[in-house]
Amino acid sequence: MSGDVAVDVRGVSKRFQDDKGREVHALQDVSFQVRRGEIVALTGRSGCGKTTLLRIIMGLEHPTSGAVDVDGEAVHGPGINRGIVFQNAELLPWRTALGNVEFGLEARRLPKAQRREAAEQAIELVGLKDAAHRRPHELSGGMRQRVGIARALAIDPAVLLMDEPFSALDAQTREKMQGELLEIHQRTGKTIIFVSHDIDESVLLADRVVTLVPDPGRVHGLLDTDFGASIDLDERRGSAKFAQRRHELLQLVHGREIAQQDGVSV
Repeated sequence: MSGDVAVDVRGVSKRFQDDKGREVHALQDVSFQVRRGEIVALTGRSGCGKTTLLRIIMGLEHPTSGAVDVDGEAVHGPGINRGIVFQNAELLPWRTALGNVEFGLEARRLPKAQRREAAEQAIELVGLKDAAHRRPHELSGGMRQRVGIARALAIDPAVLLMDEPFSALDAQTREKMQGELLEIHQRTGKTIIFVSHDIDESVLLADRVVTLVPDPGRVHGLLDTDFGASIDLDERRGSAKFAQRRHELLQLVHGREIAQQDGVSV
């Protein structure tokens, strides 16, 4: 795997039996690479296998065939080179925000002082320094999700994997969190892969969008958003490029062929 490749997905297929004993082809021969420092969205219609694919990259599910490498290492299960953020933060209610972040470090058996320092740095990174000693019931939904992001970042993973991280939030909080994710990425340079069913979110946040179509789940196209260095969401949303990319992504999501030019490959 090339040194600038953070994630290499090669020929991944996933089959299983449903509750009626029928074989389901969730994914078929999925291949793509994610460069270091890149934000990549996995998107597509319901049933296209995007969450199954992310869980395979996480190491929470195994492919029927094919392979995934993260940071040059084969994925056979969960690992500390991958930080995971789920739709709901699933915080421990008896721990403070800081304690929840520190919990993610305890499995690494680091000295207590080192764990606390890493947790404090992660809490500060997501803007929760003043709320570090509050418990989950004292935090808003957006704050709880920021704790989940801090917990994932505290282990200093090579890749941050996020499964529809903002879909449970109200619209205003969601937009705020989207902007904060871009700020965190700008400050850390982390490679990020996230699942989203939201076309606008995928275009706004990602450097590239991997579009999957169902029956069986497979890659239909790759879209470069090409917004450059700007992380201002209003600037991105108001640009002619956003409207163009949004239209192109809608075409890909619905399985239509579009011209192989200007950042699009099918």
